[in-house]
Amino acid sequence: MNAVQDRIEREITINASVERVWSLISVPGWWAGDGDASEQKRRTEGEWSVIEDPKYGTFRVRPAGSEPHRYASYRWVVGESVGVDVEPSEEDTTLVEFWLSELTGGATLVRVLESGFASLTGSDEHRRLSIDSHTDGWRQQLDILKARAEHVAV
Repeated sequence: MNAVQDRIEREITINASVERVWSLISVPGWWAGDGDASEQKRRTEGEWSVIEDPKYGTFRVRPAGSEPHRYASYRWVVGESVGVDVEPSEEDTTLVEFWLSELTGGATLVRVLESGFASLTGSDEHRRLSIDSHTDGWRQQLDILKARAEHVAV
């Protein structure tokens, strides 16, 4: 049987300033949902941001580190591996990291790395399904980020 892939890496060039892109990626769980956060409910529980999306469910995200305008990282509870009243362990989460680089002409290169799939609690099937859905999800989310950053009114 093949080992479960541990990481997803993506990058995108956005025609917006680093400051503009930072203002979007520095919000914990900005990637939850389909880009329309108007119906989402957000709350804080201890160190965790909890995002309730009526279409896609509940997401728990905790800031893990940041260097303004350059780097942000988050711990993201994958799936419903633990109940909302249970403190997630590191094995219940993946690490999502974003790097921003200013390009000539005022554009920004965004690189995302999500890692930790191979050590998630649960079955190999759960880990494979998680990485498959997140692989597709990051393609969509980076397109949403690009649209939001390049069109301030979005």
